[in-house]
Amino acid sequence: MESHDVPATVLFKLWPQIEANKNKIITGTVVVLAAVAIIFFISWRHQQNQIAAGDALTQTLISIPPNADPSRLSGGYLEIADSYAGTPAGERALVEAAGILFAQGKYTDAQADFQRYLDEHPDDQFSGLAALGVGRCMEAEGKIDEAKGQYQHVVTDFADEQSVNQARFSLARVNMQQGHYTDAFQGFQQVLNADPYGALGNEARQYAFELQSKLPRQAPNAPSSSFNLSH
Repeated sequence: MESHDVPATVLFKLWPQIEANKNKIITGTVVVLAAVAIIFFISWRHQQNQIAAGDALTQTLISIPPNADPSRLSGGYLEIADSYAGTPAGERALVEAAGILFAQGKYTDAQADFQRYLDEHPDDQFSGLAALGVGRCMEAEGKIDEAKGQYQHVVTDFADEQSVNQARFSLARVNMQQGHYTDAFQGFQQVLNADPYGALGNEARQYAFELQSKLPRQAPNAPSSSFNLSH
């Protein structure tokens, strides 16, 4: 029975201290409760913001008419990106806007938006795609050496295998256009090894086959041993 009286005894002994410091205790409790409420509210608002961003992006996607004005569409995506910055939907909207600007031939504006994404989200899910977009814009503007450096940057520094393989292909294509046939052939081989049955791999196979006649006699044998260009 005595064991049941221990909490009451302890409380009785501490009660004078509690009474003397009750204002501090009340204040501390209020502060803790306020902090918990603020954290809960911020978390709730963050979730609501993500939901709203997703809804806005979905609404934009499903409301695109067949003859949509590209400028208006890219502006809509940019508005979502600005209004819902920091959400996955806002991030995707920024990349979508850059892609539309690129398709319109507005390479400077597209590059700026791709770069904006990289600056704000250097390691997110669309970072490799955005870095590839920067390279494509450079190439389209005739900045070939800068584009090659950007493509190599994607290959070396990003983990998104799809973007990396696209960058390898673009780099090989530029090398082929510049007459660097051995480098181009090896680049197309890497693409084919990474994507042997995909559309990009098939295109790489065709380019590699065309390049064989332009290579030094000893060059095709060693690299081509890892795949068969005839299939």
